[in-house]
Amino acid sequence: MRSRIVTLCAAALVLGITTGTIPAHAESTQSKESTRSTTHTKNRFADIPLISDLAGKADVTDAKVVNPWGLAMGKTLWVSNAGTGTATVYSGGAGQLTKEKTEVSIPGGSPTGQIFNDAGEGFEISSKGVSAPASFIFASPSGAITAWNAEVNPNSAVIAAFTRRADYKGLALMPTNRGRFLLAADFAHNRVDVFDDDFRRVRLAKWAYRDPGLPEDYSAFNVEIVGNAVYVAYAKRDPETGKSIAGRGFGFISRFSASGRFAGRVAARGALNAPWAMIKAPASFGAYAGALLVGNFGDGWINAYRNGRYLGPLRKSDGKAIAIEGLWDLEPGSAEIGGQNALWYSAGIQKAQHGLIGLIMPADAAGAGTPRPSSSPTASASPSASPTSSSNGSGY
Repeated sequence: MRSRIVTLCAAALVLGITTGTIPAHAESTQSKESTRSTTHTKNRFADIPLISDLAGKADVTDAKVVNPWGLAMGKTLWVSNAGTGTATVYSGGAGQLTKEKTEVSIPGGSPTGQIFNDAGEGFEISSKGVSAPASFIFASPSGAITAWNAEVNPNSAVIAAFTRRADYKGLALMPTNRGRFLLAADFAHNRVDVFDDDFRRVRLAKWAYRDPGLPEDYSAFNVEIVGNAVYVAYAKRDPETGKSIAGRGFGFISRFSASGRFAGRVAARGALNAPWAMIKAPASFGAYAGALLVGNFGDGWINAYRNGRYLGPLRKSDGKAIAIEGLWDLEPGSAEIGGQNALWYSAGIQKAQHGLIGLIMPADAAGAGTPRPSSSPTASASPSASPTSSSNGSGY
């Protein structure tokens, strides 16, 4: 499938969620932040491993969890497993984790970033005469954008768009006054590709989503809507292997408007080390509440920034920085999934040959104690492929 390209003037890409006059900033209905939780005065955190493909590494053993990358939260937690080409689904949290029966095969290569289509409309996909809006959408290093809906195919995503020679490492959903768009970070070409809700690629100005001062050996590693802006994480790229290069100071975070106009650097070098995850800290995170948290793939640190000022890494009770090998995504928990005071994380441990999924939460909350689940996944009584109704038409 070749990518269909449409032209859309930059002025049309103004972020917002209404059709009136909208300020040029993002307002994501899926913005990665948690807003309601209790306040903790201590700035120490616990790392709770919950799922791994390695027996004994975490509470639950799931062989499909190899190099888990993107996370997306609907009514359940969806995980892109780059190492097995699958998406697996979980509910609950520490002490009550359940693996849902839904397991989705992802065509077009290993899934990296993913998003939940929370509006339940647009981004329509079809297979064997059945059409429906995508519930979850995935990016791939092969240049494929794939999407899934249980009615279209309960067991497999379908390829919705394809860009030759692209290496999509991250994906974000951007609502604007002209509709909803997908943003895909192409690590091979240091660009952010934009797709409309028909999966047609949008032709942008050459300056769009370009940091004019970025060194030539850096490239767009991920893209997110955080709060009211589009953020792009840049990592140093090895031109021979196409992989990111780890090293302290190897990274930049830049901010853009919806139309792709450069709005400045959020963080540069310093503690950055192949940064990928970007998220707003939950209200329960004490002095870090509301700060931008940046997860490093290079060293597994989670660094906090506020108004361009470095606040330091999240630390454990012993004062040492939390360091999660192969850290990829961070996703806020919900009241039903993980808790509103927690962040989910995914990591490709042991050089991405294995996987780990867990929770990070304030140490005093983790210390309250919860019952421990069994060492094997618990199957849900009813698979997610048979959705229940919800306000946005999705049961996921």
